[in-house]
Amino acid sequence: MNASDSGGNQDAELDRLRRQYPQWRMWRGRATGDYWAMPPRGHPIVHGLICASDIDELADRLAQAQAWYDR
Repeated sequence: MNASDSGGNQDAELDRLRRQYPQWRMWRGRATGDYWAMPPRGHPIVHGLICASDIDELADRLAQAQAWYDR
């Protein structure tokens, strides 16, 4: 595995998502490198963890889930 600038960009994007969705808990798995998000308690649709292979997928899935939460 090579270290690259894209890792830093993805970390910055994860920080941005944390600020955008402060009620969600988010992290990147150390072993798999996958991104994870735990919904806030009582979310009307999502009752388990969201897993995504990259930061863009996580952002899309959070936006979809949040659209239901905001209704």
